[in-house]
Amino acid sequence: MKEKIITCLHCGNKTSMKVVASHDVAEHDEIWQSSYKYDNPDYVVSNYKHWDMYLCPVCTEITIQRITSFSEETEPNGKPIEYLDTIFPPGSTDNKHLPPPVRDAFEAALKVRNLDGAVCIMALRRTLEMMCKQKNAKGKDLFSKLKNLQSENVLPPIMEGISYILRKEGNSAAHADDKDFSNETVKLMIEFTEVILDYVYSLPAKIEQAQLRLNNETIAEGHNS
Repeated sequence: MKEKIITCLHCGNKTSMKVVASHDVAEHDEIWQSSYKYDNPDYVVSNYKHWDMYLCPVCTEITIQRITSFSEETEPNGKPIEYLDTIFPPGSTDNKHLPPPVRDAFEAALKVRNLDGAVCIMALRRTLEMMCKQKNAKGKDLFSKLKNLQSENVLPPIMEGISYILRKEGNSAAHADDKDFSNETVKLMIEFTEVILDYVYSLPAKIEQAQLRLNNETIAEGHNS
């Protein structure tokens, strides 16, 4: 039986989990030679999805991961690029594009999301501090550093509102304010942090991969014209 070491977002433990269920879906579309100049009479584009359900041996809750790939998006060696997402429980970003210090800080926040809301929010704040350091942001505090990244177009202007909320909640958690951080508040702070991390790291990486795919298609069309 397939096993994998996963951080359980229910209990926060990093442990070996067994696959208790799997499912595959493959879809194919034919693109005719009239649209693409290939030697074959038709060109088949495939989309692949695979789901694995893991059982946590500590809290007996489940985690569902999905792997997707598209035949037109490949590595330089021709192997399809695979995207791994945790679709249940919610609250996991595309961590493979994050630098290790940022990824470690974010995963530390996720580990305690259901255990201590204040600690989770402080860890999210540390995640953004690590991101700012990695991006050489200037400023005396997190808010000024995030504003500096906006001025450098690393972050869009809309992030200012998100940054303010994260700073305010982070200050409350760090200074032991008499405040109850509800599960909904913690969930929202995680989502805000994910938006920032996706914009800074995941989106540029995916754009680069898409550009590489388009370049490969152009080269293939030139060779077959």
